[in-house]
Amino acid sequence: MLTATYSIIALKIEQRRARWTFTSIQRHILYGIRHLKTPGGVDLEALLNRLTQFEQYCHRRKVEVVIIPTLRKLTREADALLDELEQLSKTSVDLLCSVREKLQQWLRSGATLVDDICITLEQCCASFYRRLQREEELVELAERVIPAEAWFGIAKCFLYEDGRALRLKEPVHDDEE
Repeated sequence: MLTATYSIIALKIEQRRARWTFTSIQRHILYGIRHLKTPGGVDLEALLNRLTQFEQYCHRRKVEVVIIPTLRKLTREADALLDELEQLSKTSVDLLCSVREKLQQWLRSGATLVDDICITLEQCCASFYRRLQREEELVELAERVIPAEAWFGIAKCFLYEDGRALRLKEPVHDDEE
């Protein structure tokens, strides 16, 4: 019971962190879109890189690494939601690629793709937002359908992932052998 509680709290904290991070990125993008045509402009490449980093972060979270595979194994009840999340993820990646291509084209030719780039960025943000909403529903579903005995293994995976993340952040010392 305690491992289930730990795991669910860890998932909810991760979701809040992802939502907070996304909200911050979205604010920068909306600000950038509004000021894109002003003198001094906005660094679209930096905005796009932040979205790309967020996309990569999403795929390293516990919900992606542990919960989705667990639900796929344990129940068919989550299939529609998991398929939608997969589609939203694909849509986000496709939109990011599209924005990157349009940005490169705009930089090379000076073509007036600014409005198109802004629309695609807004669509990408909408896709991320929808994905985060649906993931919250997925966490609630996981809490309900994953049996108590399975949560121990999930908690073990969470602890492993947390330890791995910490090890990646630690400085490497070449003189240690």
